[in-house]
Amino acid sequence: MGNEELNIKELLELRRRIRERVNELRDELSMLESTLKVIDALIRTRSITTADKVSPKEELHLAAPNGEEVAKLTYDNDSIVIEFSKPITDQPPLRRFFIEKVLNGLKGEDEELVNGGELDESRGFNYEVERNSEGLITKIIIRNYREQRRLKRIIDALKWTVSKMGEKQGSETSQ
Repeated sequence: MGNEELNIKELLELRRRIRERVNELRDELSMLESTLKVIDALIRTRSITTADKVSPKEELHLAAPNGEEVAKLTYDNDSIVIEFSKPITDQPPLRRFFIEKVLNGLKGEDEELVNGGELDESRGFNYEVERNSEGLITKIIIRNYREQRRLKRIIDALKWTVSKMGEKQGSETSQ
């Protein structure tokens, strides 16, 4: 029975070592999964794009009814940059309609998706209004519009806004 006892002791020791190793591997797996989550989050926020997926920027020039260029709109798959030819005031068609209704409306839609867990916050619609030292608007940068229908909505709204701003300026200069 001496040999059997020795074999049982060896088997018990082997079992103990295997259990320890399994626990070590579980801890390591847990740490690796956590690291992957961090890496995935970083990738999403930095939006790595391969050269074959980079889309060329497209431009659209917007003119007032009198033909004067008011803004240049440049866009790609993720962002839109609206550069005004001359700094402009925060006048009602731009502020009330384009910024408050259209841009804030899209931002609100995405905030609901983020709050519901359906959209990562880093992919949510946002925008920035750049002003010069006199407080006049020089540029609007829009990020994460995400869908072609939203791009069309933004462009159509901006065209309407530019048209109304031109009408307003035209009526002010004729008075």
